[in-house]
Amino acid sequence: MSSGAKWIAIVVAMLLGNVLAMVVLIGEAHHGGSRVLPGYYERAVHYDDQLDEETRNRALAWRVDVKIHDGVATVTAHDSTGAAIEHAHVHLDGVERARTARPIVGDLVATTTGEYSARLGGAGWVDLAITIDRGGDRYVHKLALEAR
Repeated sequence: MSSGAKWIAIVVAMLLGNVLAMVVLIGEAHHGGSRVLPGYYERAVHYDDQLDEETRNRALAWRVDVKIHDGVATVTAHDSTGAAIEHAHVHLDGVERARTARPIVGDLVATTTGEYSARLGGAGWVDLAITIDRGGDRYVHKLALEAR
């Protein structure tokens, strides 16, 4: 085999290797479920609303702590002075990050002063939005946490 033919064979082999690699990568990219975030487009369209919501949250300065343990979601809420938030409507809306993207949605009931709880499920990492309505005030706390 001549020297020129060797180089042509090497270039052709490299091109075929590249095509094979692309076929494998395309196949792997389409394997499994969709990884698109739920509500992505709606959140983008209402981005200004989210900025307004954050401004209201900062003005209220409420502190919210959330945990999910054995499927029970517990939210504790305190106002800017540190007093427990009582007589509020607390709603949790979330989704598991796992491939199933199972929703976690429900209203929590008061268990003690400033603490609200409900069995809603949830395992692994979850993205949550906790909405607390009391009187004319609305506080929305968004976070990601690991449910245990």
